[in-house]
Amino acid sequence: MLTPEERSRLEALAAERATGRPVAQLVGHREFFGRDFLVTPHTLIPRPETELLVERALSLSEEPLLFVDVGSGTGCLGLTLAAERPAWRGVLLDASWEALTTAADNCARLCLGNRVQILGGDMFCPPLRNGVLDLVVSNPPYIAWSEREEVMNEVLAFEPGEALFSENDGLCHLESVSRMAARILRPGGWLMLEHGAGQGNAVRRFLAEAGAYESVETLCDLAGLERCTCAQKKKTPDIS
Repeated sequence: MLTPEERSRLEALAAERATGRPVAQLVGHREFFGRDFLVTPHTLIPRPETELLVERALSLSEEPLLFVDVGSGTGCLGLTLAAERPAWRGVLLDASWEALTTAADNCARLCLGNRVQILGGDMFCPPLRNGVLDLVVSNPPYIAWSEREEVMNEVLAFEPGEALFSENDGLCHLESVSRMAARILRPGGWLMLEHGAGQGNAVRRFLAEAGAYESVETLCDLAGLERCTCAQKKKTPDIS
């Protein structure tokens, strides 16, 4: 039997859920790749499709590697990479200080110590050095504003719009990260982007037009939808 305090708390949670607030925000956490991550209204809720990006990144190597998670939110992507690969070190980059606070809390919960740096910065002009990273991963905003009516109401109402929507038919942030990665990756380094199911062709096109990448491939999720695209920075520059 519930105590009066427990009953009151349960009724409050039920009332909040009735407004559409996601369960992950009500309980304050969500599982991702077998680990528990704190979530807040300032971060996107981790979703299973992003695990495809993790699996592809982990296939690169178990040797020491330096990565950045651009637009990290809760940090679930970058922190999972660090937790799965003890030899890897990384940076979590986000423009939201509230999100970075949550990422720092998740980093502490996973006991990753100083292997992961939490860094504030805009993905359009990030404070990162050129040519030093082995891997750039990102789940940036990629929903077009014209698709707003297709997004679930509870997502629109309770998750941060700045982490969901992007200009230029949802491609603005994806293009920005690809250009930035061409600068900060070492030759032979990898870029891995999550994107919308209908954006694969566009992402492959602007990666090809950038002239900095090779080995471009798009991976599909369990539903057969194109979900992330990966590309390797050319080991030698084009000579023209």
